[in-house]
Amino acid sequence: AAPVRDTMKQSNDRGEIEVTVDRNKLWHALTPQLFRAGLLLEALEAGLTHPERITDEASALELQGYSPLLVEAPMDNLKITRPEDLPLAEFYLQRELEG
Repeated sequence: AAPVRDTMKQSNDRGEIEVTVDRNKLWHALTPQLFRAGLLLEALEAGLTHPERITDEASALELQGYSPLLVEAPMDNLKITRPEDLPLAEFYLQRELEG
């Protein structure tokens, strides 16, 4: 996980700013996430009853009452989710290859 550096806003249903959130308690969830395999499997299977609430492995464990530990990671640990994430990933890979 990586601490949030941006100013974070919470909105109401109309898209208006409701509150500025304290970023000192917010983290970006990164991958990979590490859990004991049996525990993770149980949490994911139990989470099938509420799939809309599971956005990552940690959220599956949270739904089962666990409090996963946040471990700080570098921000260049890029998560590729959308096609527009690929150019940045390519940039980082090229930078690593060039040393």
